[in-house]
This record gives sequence, structure tokens and C-alpha cells, in this order.
Amino acid sequence: MRVSLPAIFSNIQENLQRLAEELHTTNVSIASGRKYQSISDNPLDVGEIMGLTTEVGQVSQWQRNLETGRNWLAATEAALSRINELVSVTMALANQMATGTYNAAQRAAAAQQVQGYMEEIMQLGNTRFDGQYILGGYQVDTPPFVRGDWEIQSPVLDLQPGSTGQVMVGGAYTGESSRTYLVEIVSSGPTGVATFRVSEDGGQTWGPENLTGTGAAIGNDGVVADFSGDWLAGDRLSISVYQPIVYQGDEHRLELSVGSQSRLQVSQVGSEAVGGAGGAHDLFQILARLKSALEANDPERAGGSLEELRAYQSHLTGILAGLGAALNRVTIKTEVFETLKVELLAQISRKGDTDLVDAVNTLKSKETAYQAALLASTRVMNLSLLDYL
Repeated sequence: MRVSLPAIFSNIQENLQRLAEELHTTNVSIASGRKYQSISDNPLDVGEIMGLTTEVGQVSQWQRNLETGRNWLAATEAALSRINELVSVTMALANQMATGTYNAAQRAAAAQQVQGYMEEIMQLGNTRFDGQYILGGYQVDTPPFVRGDWEIQSPVLDLQPGSTGQVMVGGAYTGESSRTYLVEIVSSGPTGVATFRVSEDGGQTWGPENLTGTGAAIGNDGVVADFSGDWLAGDRLSISVYQPIVYQGDEHRLELSVGSQSRLQVSQVGSEAVGGAGGAHDLFQILARLKSALEANDPERAGGSLEELRAYQSHLTGILAGLGAALNRVTIKTEVFETLKVELLAQISRKGDTDLVDAVNTLKSKETAYQAALLASTRVMNLSLLDYL
């Protein structure tokens, strides 16, 4: 069968082009370090590599989430651990002041210490990590603990046996600092006959006697009391005025994805961990009651606050144990994901990285084939009828 010259030349051109493309592909594979440059090179292997790469991306995101979670948990643990230390110090102070060997001046000084602890605990409750408040739930841009308006607290009565006295308090406080008024009945009798006096320093000094009744002034800063019932000399009551520390965050807990269908809680609700919303474990209210008891020179109430602090510390210890468990979980999952990521990358490398030794040998053989084809093509293309004459 006769083969035409155009067919010969076309075949030569196709072969040379194919060899050039193979040579180029091998060169690119060596230069890039990747075995395949497009899906069409090997759809099966490239599909597996793409799937493995997606898994690596997921694992990397979970690792970043774990690192964020570790930082949140560590910041929370540090803040609550410091609060726990302050509670222990306050318990020691309350235990000391609950004995009868201290006077009103010493208890007043202790009350100022308690005030200082409250301020520091409030600051710890408003701890931020990466510019976000860690104890406010989803309200990460708002301080979870703030001071409320002045409040006149319900009186605490210490009555003699047989006394039927009762008091309602109200008014609008005009003072500039917290205060505890100690009220003592001086002369017995029904309301309107019995008299009382007021001390603003825990009984160290007393104001003048006044008649019990409705709208009786307690001190000079707007606090009034409505007395009722029959009173006995020696009856006492204390009225505290302060700005309560209140919680203004929400009740949500921040969670992060740390695996397929696995989530990690990284935050605590400030009202549960510290207080500010009332209840048996509201540390701010416990400390406020202790401070008021000390200002009123009342060792028995100071002892009662000591028991409240013990109960709160047990509650806080449970929260700290949960934080420790969460941090352990982060450590374990971090190690697991690191091992998994190494294995996934190794699989990607085995399937997709260029074997340089094999690629160089292939390159050499293709270069030899290409040069041989060029040489043969040159000789064929130079043939003419004159070569046979």
C-alpha cells in the first residue's frame, strides 16, 4: 500500500507533538512536585487526593477551634481559680471576725477588706480574652457584671424574746457610699412610744433618740422606716444600703465544633459561676451580707456568711473540675487530630507527590525518544528521488 507524503508528514508531526507533550508533562511534574496536573491525568487518584485534601482542611479547622477553646477555657479557669483564692481569704477573715474578741472598729476595717475583695472579683468576672468577655454568654461585647442603682435592703432584726416589733424601710438614698445603719431601741413600748437611736459605725457612736413611728428618718441620707408592733429596750436591727453587682449577660454557653458531630463548651454563664442574679450561689450577695454584718458589728451574722461562703466554694470547685476535664479533652483531641493530619498528609503525598527518581528516569528516556524521533524525522523529510538515482 502506497503511503502519501502528506500522511507521512502528518504522522511525524503527531508523534513529535505527543512526545513533546509527554516531555513537558514530565518536566512540570518534576518542577511542581505534583504527579498530576489536572483531573484528566488520573481521575480516580486525583478524586481521592481531593477528598483527602478536604479532610485535611476539616481537621485543620477543628485544630484551630481546639486552640481557641483551649485559650477560652484556660482564661476562664484562671479567673475562677483566682476568685476561689479570694473566697478562701474571705472565709478566713469571716471566721476570724465571727469570734467575740474583735470590736466594732476592727470589724469595720474588715468590712473594707471585703469591699476590696468584691471589687477584685467583679474585675475578674469581667475578664476578657481576645477582646471578648468570657463570662457573659453570647454578650461578648458587654461587661457581664456592673453596679446597679442604690438599693435600701430589707432590715435584719435581732429582737428580744417577747418583742413583736416590725419595720418596713424605703426612701431615696442620697449618699455617695455604701452604708449600714445600726438601729437600737432605747426605751420599751408600743410604736409611737418606744424610742430608738441610730449608729453609722457599728455602735461606736450613736445619734440622738427619736420616736418610733411611720416615716422615721434613719440617718441623714434619705432612708426612712415605718415601725410597727411593741418594742423592748435592746432590740436591734440593721439596714444596709449599697449598689448591688448585677449580671447583664445572657444564659447561653459558647460551643465550638471539634469533630464530626462533636462540640465543646468553652464558656461559663457568669450568673451561675459567680453571681449577680440572686440565689444561694450568688457570691456578690453573700459578700454584701458579710460586709453588712461586719459594719453592724454582728459576729453571729458574720459566722452565717462563713457557711454561705463554704457552700459557694463547693459549688465553684465543681465548676473548676468541669473546666479541668474540658481542658483534658482538648489535649486528647489535639493529639488525635495531629496524628490524623500527619496520616492524611502522608496519604496525599503517596498518591500525589512526584517520585523524583522515577520522574528523572522517565524524563531521560523521553528526551532520548524525542531526539531519536527528531533525527529520524529529519532524515525522512530530506529524502527525494535524487537519493535513488
